[in-house]
Amino acid sequence: MNIQEKKIENIILYFANQSKNNTIERLKLMKLIWLSDRLHLNKYGRLILKDRYKALPNGPVASLALKMSNHTLPNTYSVKGYKIKALKDFDSSFFSKSDLKIMEYVWNKFGKLNSFKLRDYSHLFPEWLRFKQELESSFSPNCYDVVIQDFFNIPNIEEFSDILSAEDLELSEKDFNIHNSIQSLLRA
Repeated sequence: MNIQEKKIENIILYFANQSKNNTIERLKLMKLIWLSDRLHLNKYGRLILKDRYKALPNGPVASLALKMSNHTLPNTYSVKGYKIKALKDFDSSFFSKSDLKIMEYVWNKFGKLNSFKLRDYSHLFPEWLRFKQELESSFSPNCYDVVIQDFFNIPNIEEFSDILSAEDLELSEKDFNIHNSIQSLLRA
């Protein structure tokens, strides 16, 4: 298992262990992961998981995290239907201090919301709204690649004023774009 998969395994454990009976619904988990990645990118210029995001009918989702959450990982977490139960403790060693800060923030701010409120909330963001018409049509595909640049557009930044400023957002977007430009040059 590579480092990205270990991080995904442990972010699943983090949110499942925070939940009642160490069990979380997959839809809620996917929205909490999305919010964690999105806010971390907004504040620090990088995603926690480095996963690829897809826009689906129930909102944006980290694709590898979704795939991993569909199957039991022996001695780690079990999956029954749409519920994921943590079988061991979360290992924080895979995460930076900023990762942990944002994950804790997301749990404290959104952890009490149910799956459907979180789904509806995710439908207010540009990474989903860009594909709204297609996703609501029965004649179109139900999966689209998210334009990661959309993560830098926040419908109501004041809602996150306790952790994020407009200046943070501007600087993190610049850092993200510079990093991506360098990566593109290195791949060329």
